[in-house]
Amino acid sequence: MDRWTLRNGKREGSEHDDANRTRDRDRDWATNGGRLLMGTLLVTGSKPFAGLPDSPSQKLLGQVDCMQVGDHQVVAVATEVQLAKVAGNIRRLIAQHRPVAFVALGLAPGEPVLRCETSSINRLDFGVADNYGDRPTDGRAIEPGGPDGRLATWNAGALVRAMRDGGYPARVSHFAGTHLCNATLYCALGAMEAEGLSGPAGFFHLPYLPEQVVRFLDDAPPGGDLAPMTPRALPSMSLADQSAALRILLETLVHQAPGGTR
Repeated sequence: MDRWTLRNGKREGSEHDDANRTRDRDRDWATNGGRLLMGTLLVTGSKPFAGLPDSPSQKLLGQVDCMQVGDHQVVAVATEVQLAKVAGNIRRLIAQHRPVAFVALGLAPGEPVLRCETSSINRLDFGVADNYGDRPTDGRAIEPGGPDGRLATWNAGALVRAMRDGGYPARVSHFAGTHLCNATLYCALGAMEAEGLSGPAGFFHLPYLPEQVVRFLDDAPPGGDLAPMTPRALPSMSLADQSAALRILLETLVHQAPGGTR
């Protein structure tokens, strides 16, 4: 069997069907003597924001949800772009699934290549409001009293090398910004530690999709900015290429998980 197989005909991840997926997973894991054959690779992706009708992160979830990588199964969940709930949502997902590895996906407007983040900071400073109108600009803490920063626990360099070897442009990044992408990584690293989970965790930033850039070009006023937060900077990468790169990332990531030999 291919290392990447579709399970139960599912293609789309969402918080709505999260409980059903967990029951399916637990059934699939029932083996002789109760021995656990699979671990969960938890992948979250932010929904569209900044007035955009779509997002590469949400579209990629449907490409990998319920697939297997070696002995591990991907659980992909779309997350709200909402500051007030990001910490609670991430904690709940990690406590529920207890993943062997965690990857969050998000759009990096204007970024020309794929980006593996290595760190998060305990600060909020939004260039654009979340989908519920919240826009802190004062550098307040994500977690009052929490550490100033948390380091991603994946080997970003190895992931980038694997994607480049596969023909996909990627780079290591040491700054995930001060918006919800950074907050998601910060909260996820804290939740993994709180749950006693030692698996790799990090954030994967994505470029625009070509169809998004086409819309910006079609809709832009003469001489005006072409895209939210990224005046005139409109590189893109196809969904097919982003999906293939994500698969390479996940295949490589399982080797970084505890006991990761498969």
